[in-house]
Amino acid sequence: MRFRRPRLFYGWWITIIGLVMNMLASGTYWTGATVFFLPITRDLSLSRSATSLAFSLARLEGGIGGPLVGYVVDRFGPRRIALFGGVMAGLGFILLSQANNYVMFLVIYVGVLSLGFNAGFNHAIMTSVNSWFVRRRGVAMAVVAAGISLGGAVITPLLAYVIFQYGWKTAAVSAGVVLLAFSIPLSYFIRSSPESMGLLPDGDQRPPPRAGVETQITSHTIDFTAREAIKTYSYWFMALAIGLRIAAQAALVVHMVPILVWKGQPEVVAPLLIGIMSLVAVGLRFVTGYLSDIWSRQKVASVGMVMGALSVIILLTTRGAFWQLVLFVLLFAFAESVSAVSWALIGDFFGRRSFATLRGGVTTVHSFLSMGTPVFAGMVFDRTESYFWALIPITGLFIAAGVAFWFLPKPKLPQRLIELSAEAEDS
Repeated sequence: MRFRRPRLFYGWWITIIGLVMNMLASGTYWTGATVFFLPITRDLSLSRSATSLAFSLARLEGGIGGPLVGYVVDRFGPRRIALFGGVMAGLGFILLSQANNYVMFLVIYVGVLSLGFNAGFNHAIMTSVNSWFVRRRGVAMAVVAAGISLGGAVITPLLAYVIFQYGWKTAAVSAGVVLLAFSIPLSYFIRSSPESMGLLPDGDQRPPPRAGVETQITSHTIDFTAREAIKTYSYWFMALAIGLRIAAQAALVVHMVPILVWKGQPEVVAPLLIGIMSLVAVGLRFVTGYLSDIWSRQKVASVGMVMGALSVIILLTTRGAFWQLVLFVLLFAFAESVSAVSWALIGDFFGRRSFATLRGGVTTVHSFLSMGTPVFAGMVFDRTESYFWALIPITGLFIAAGVAFWFLPKPKLPQRLIELSAEAEDS
């Protein structure tokens, strides 16, 4: 079956779909979770550590199920998993609005809502983009990741407005309906790979066929099997670096509104600062994605971690004037902007064939490393009514992540791939 070559490479449509879906996921769930934090804590009469536990258990669920979900994405393709995740996420928010006690809140948040987002938005989207791009992978993933920032800049403040005006349960229902309305039709247009449409990665043109020779659409990329990849030192070093990054960011993202309130800002003003941070991160994601394509993804990710450490130092050493908190969110936006860069390293190092499975393994590592930091921050505040002693180790996590990314080595090729590369060069 032959496909008519579109004017715009279909891979860019994949990135646009990913941008929109990430925008919805971030605005309602990833970044949006922080605007639900205090209202749910008050409504269910919880401590901050108890509320934080739900977010930590959601990470644990993602870690345990990560390898399985990754394998399923590689086996059945990202479109079906994106559809499943979108439906689960939408229904999860609607069910969450009915939570009247802590146990019900935990079961719905972890068992339904988290499962939908971890499967359909985390793994499926990134896997599809990784398959469609090689040379332009950094920029393509930056486009998709820009949706995370746009969600925080646009949807999260709107969600906060609905919460303040009508309550968190109305906001949860609204979020669920919007997710169902957009994710179901968008998932239909996701395709697993360019080869499935008779195309090549990055929109490259295939060479003209020689007379009498039948050609087949293939692309010469280095593709480790999952078993080959997990035997390398680089895979586990990379998982550690990503885990340290997310462990530091998780506590700040979950407690962002409470932290800004602790620093003296009204609860209604805190989402504005989150919007500023997310809006700035939109542009920074393109900058870091482009720099990672022409320089070094490891080095760009490392610089981002240094910016993250500096942002926390601002919180530790200032009294919380508005301009000081603006400086904090600007520096933290840089740290957030390198998330797609770090995930692109999996494709750079190990190729396209087992990306979702390998990403699932990394998810397990970072979930276990990051699941405790939000609870730890909540416990510190419950006991001291301050986040000061929670922020100090978070600074250390950023620094450790920066060092790990800077010295992250590329994997050595297994003998099978060395022989295949030699054959490709000869042909």
